[in-house]
This record gives sequence, C-alpha cells and structure tokens, in this order.
Amino acid sequence: MSDSADDLRGWLVQRVASYLERDPAEISTSVSLTQYGLDSVYAFVMCGDIEDHLNLTLEPTVAWDYRTIDALADHLSTLVGR
Repeated sequence: MSDSADDLRGWLVQRVASYLERDPAEISTSVSLTQYGLDSVYAFVMCGDIEDHLNLTLEPTVAWDYRTIDALADHLSTLVGR
C-alpha cells in the first residue's frame, strides 16, 4: 500500500462513499465530512478503518480535527512517513 497523500485521498474517498452509499465521484475531497452527514458513529468507524489500513493508532477525534478528506489525507501521509 502506498502512503502518498494522493493514494490515501483516493482510499478515503472510497471509504466515505461506502459509508454514505454514494458513488465515489460524488465525493469532493475539499468538502467538510460533516456536510456529507458523517456523524460521530461514522467518524469512529472511519478512525478504526484508517487504523486497520495503515497499522496506526489514532485519536478518535481525527475526523473532526482534519475536517476534509484533503486535510485528513495530508495528515495521515505525514504520520505514515514518520
């Protein structure tokens, strides 16, 4: 698995689209996740999916701290690069 921000961005788009049961093409990486209706339950699930995917331990607030897919992907690529 590549840990580039672009690859993580694509993976996150797929995950968010799956949670929302929408086409990934409908998901903008610059829109706040809360605008898509992702609540705390989805944020917690997403945090677990990211942890499993990247073998990292994250704060459960990561989806609120980095509110867009772009911001989250950039943050995650920094963590993976350490």
